Amino acid sequence: MTILFYSGRKFVIFPIMIHNTMPHNNDAPDVRGDTEPFMNRMCLFVFLTMTMCACSDLSAEQAIVNTVGVLLPPDAAPLSAQTLRLMSGEPRTLDATLDNYGTGGSQYIFERLALLDEEDQLIPGAADSWTSTEDGRIWTFHLRPDARWSDGRPVTAHDFEWTYKLLLDPAQANVYAFLFYEIKGARDFNQGRITDRDAVGVRALDDHTLVIEAEEPCPYLPFLTSFISASPIPRWQFEKYGSKWTEDGYCVSNFAFKLDEWTTGRRQVFVLDPNYTGRYRARLEKVIIEFITGTSVGIFPYENNEVDMATVTPADLPRVQSDAALRTEMYTWPHQSTGYLLFQTKKPPFDNRKVRQALAHAIDRDVLCRVVMQGLATPAYSMLPVNFPGYNGDRFKALQVFDPAQARRLLAEAGYANGRGFPKTELWISGNAQTTRRVTEAIQGMLKTHLNIDVNITTLDGSSYMAYLYKHQIPFGLSGFQSDYPDPHNLLSMVWHSQPVGYGRHDWVSPSFDTFLEQADTEIDPDRRLELYAQAEQILVEEAGGVFLYHGVKAELRKPWIKGIPRISTGHQPFWTNYITHTRVYIGNNRP
Repeated sequence: MTILFYSGRKFVIFPIMIHNTMPHNNDAPDVRGDTEPFMNRMCLFVFLTMTMCACSDLSAEQAIVNTVGVLLPPDAAPLSAQTLRLMSGEPRTLDATLDNYGTGGSQYIFERLALLDEEDQLIPGAADSWTSTEDGRIWTFHLRPDARWSDGRPVTAHDFEWTYKLLLDPAQANVYAFLFYEIKGARDFNQGRITDRDAVGVRALDDHTLVIEAEEPCPYLPFLTSFISASPIPRWQFEKYGSKWTEDGYCVSNFAFKLDEWTTGRRQVFVLDPNYTGRYRARLEKVIIEFITGTSVGIFPYENNEVDMATVTPADLPRVQSDAALRTEMYTWPHQSTGYLLFQTKKPPFDNRKVRQALAHAIDRDVLCRVVMQGLATPAYSMLPVNFPGYNGDRFKALQVFDPAQARRLLAEAGYANGRGFPKTELWISGNAQTTRRVTEAIQGMLKTHLNIDVNITTLDGSSYMAYLYKHQIPFGLSGFQSDYPDPHNLLSMVWHSQPVGYGRHDWVSPSFDTFLEQADTEIDPDRRLELYAQAEQILVEEAGGVFLYHGVKAELRKPWIKGIPRISTGHQPFWTNYITHTRVYIGNNRP
């Protein structure tokens, strides 16, 4: 007999052969009456089996599994199209641990002990879990036992111990070492007061257990381990190749992607790492970052369909808003960052608090954000951004609000009535980005209009600017800081607590400010801790240790085929370096 079956694409004929296996014996009983139900059951069994096989074949054809075994969503494009194309300036290195300001692309290839999701919540990374003593001073991290480097070697707690001690080694001149000063012995080791590496409170108990001991109770310590500057370094590669260890052909990593190509002046290519065994195996097959050389290219590569995503600056915004298609492809979200003016407070005229306060009241932040930055910023009156834990901008607004009359009064009280006798001042900026220059020129104009003081603009390249910043040699500058993790310690203690020259950004010192920070940093009670930070921040704002200007708003163009970016509780869909979003993204089947 035969069965005609329709698979959803075509008809298939299945011949069914029923063999009589009864003994050919004339003495055998007549069992033909039992044979027919048997045949019916056999036919049904074969029919169901073939149906399941055909359906299985069909679903197998529709399902797409990438090269590391990740099942892609039903609307995904074929594997050959699973490439994300981006553009960026060329980094100096992929080593974010020792050169945070010169890195780029590190987020694709290095898994820290802990990570952050798009809601800024801590999630497991190389460590599956962590615990602390009751006072929050000693933290134990339990590493995933099957973790592997891209060269197949096991990732161990010893790798992290060695990395943390390396980044604190004063011989490395790591300007971001102060991020880890909460670790026992870290400050003294980094600043040369002790030379014994084993005195630093990081130790591997075995291959899969790392203990980090803080100087004091440290409730935010797991956040420190999530930052990109806490990425592990493969010791054998570093000792063999030195600072070149992340270059093409030498780079060994431990996350979802690995470096496949780095062509200087052209591009970086990252591909899936088959040795990665963690929970964030990526959907994309490849990420290509084309380098921007020379002047900014704006959004033209995006419009030419050369890249899938592009940052939108205030200079690009009119073009985007005038195009109906581009408008629908633009996504914005509040960025946890703050732009501010800094001062060399040990020298005139900025050693006078009233001068700094006068400048704070002379700047119209609404004009800066709404007109100059085209809405891609919101006015700032404090260091902590809106919706950041401990935000108090509204509470402190009066201390730095735009008030030209108050600004002139304060300047006169400082001895510079109507700007008379005020020394010629240089306002330093980093880089020559169009937005930075427009903001600086607007500030220059406001200070002339409202205070009658003349300011010239000095432009330095990024590396030179940072070098002068840490030497406390910038007389008056425009700077900014984006949060590394969602805790006030990051934006207050880390940035503003007084440090010796070479170990911190600013020379402004307030003993009471430092005391409040130190108390807050070690306070276990969450409410009490935030109030201590608020008391510290009030001093910072009131004394104009910095003049706070704006909190950032990110804007980005994304092609319609970019899928998988989650929508968070605020309704936004951020795509940011510190998050694991690059492991969720995939290319949709609507890509032409």
